[in-house]
Amino acid sequence: MFTQHWKLFFHACFWFLASLHVYAEPGLSLAEAMRLSTQHQPLLESLDNASSSSMAAAVASSQLPDPRLKLGVVNLPVTSSDAFRFNRDDMTMSTIGVMQEMVPTAKREAGARAMQATATQYQTEKIATSKSIQRDAGLAWLDVYEAQRKVELYQRIMNEMTAERNVIKARIASGGAQLAEVFKLDTQLSNTHHLFITAQRDERKARALLSRWIGGAANQPISSELPMYANAIHRDALKEQIDKHPLVVNAKQIEQVAISETDRAKADRELNWSWEVMYGKRRSDLSDMVTLQVAIDLPWDRPNRQDKRTAEKMLLVEKARKLTEDRRLELSAELADVLADQEAAKAREDEHQQRLIPTAKALLGLAQAGYQAGKQNLSEVWDARRGLIEVEMEHWAILTDIQRAAIKLTYLTNSDPFGNAPSGYSQMLE
Repeated sequence: MFTQHWKLFFHACFWFLASLHVYAEPGLSLAEAMRLSTQHQPLLESLDNASSSSMAAAVASSQLPDPRLKLGVVNLPVTSSDAFRFNRDDMTMSTIGVMQEMVPTAKREAGARAMQATATQYQTEKIATSKSIQRDAGLAWLDVYEAQRKVELYQRIMNEMTAERNVIKARIASGGAQLAEVFKLDTQLSNTHHLFITAQRDERKARALLSRWIGGAANQPISSELPMYANAIHRDALKEQIDKHPLVVNAKQIEQVAISETDRAKADRELNWSWEVMYGKRRSDLSDMVTLQVAIDLPWDRPNRQDKRTAEKMLLVEKARKLTEDRRLELSAELADVLADQEAAKAREDEHQQRLIPTAKALLGLAQAGYQAGKQNLSEVWDARRGLIEVEMEHWAILTDIQRAAIKLTYLTNSDPFGNAPSGYSQMLE
């Protein structure tokens, strides 16, 4: 019977040791997920379309309006015996003419510049949106990774408990264990299975969120290797990094759009005018007529029309400037928040590396030695082994938190997380 116990024990140990190392398997990596997120992305393509439409509008705005062809009948009688007859009255004639509205060059150029500024703003918005999509895709990948790791580790704990349960049941027959121990272990196994189901649900939900950015590729197996990206950030340069952030650049471009709209409103104060040439055909015994007319706008209520439009646009410029400053404050606050998360996660990581993991391994070693010497129960060995697995689970959660902070920092500092990426962190627990 004792030999049978040792066989079960060593079988469980093999399970445990085989799962201590995380081997890199092919799968969807974090870098690949972030790269895929900006390919064939409808949101980004829509901004390209908007930019192209604004550029087309800029070309149209720089042109004069199309001329107008005018056809008509002038001075046609509608009463008496001559009503609706074209050949009775000397003044009746059929007319054909051309009219052209002349918009000042300055006004047309101001309109073109406003549309060009809008086109550029769509491009800066595309860059900012692309960065945020990469960030969100990276965070979604990490959520999938963490949930997947929890599923694996909860499965290991359940395997440990199942193996321990078999040992306890075998010992009951010889009087070495009591049935209450089986019931107690069954309760723990059920609770762990509950956590296992929750982790599976979290993984499915995380994959659904990831599919928002990369489509069906989110259903691929996730790489078992967690890359670690270090952010070398000098605090003195943080303000400069914030000023260069795509969101701030886009906000500044929105300011330029507002300024160009103000220039357009000022240019609208210039007067439009138009000319018209008309040829009138009368009866054959009467001479034909030619008419030339010129029309000029009369801004008789400029203070309540043109000036108010200009004042409106100037206020929108101030609004855009205040929103740019608000964007800086928002990003600065977000940066401080991420730095706090990063520092705390790194401190927790140091605590695990220096104390918790070595202590958990030492406790397992002592329990195994005590069991071999007959001084400790087998259940104490199982408890120590599960304790190490739980520490490992928490450790991987901390590593994932560090990467969440790194992804957010690369977004906030507009840096590339893939330039100095080491091979991975799968060796951390070896």
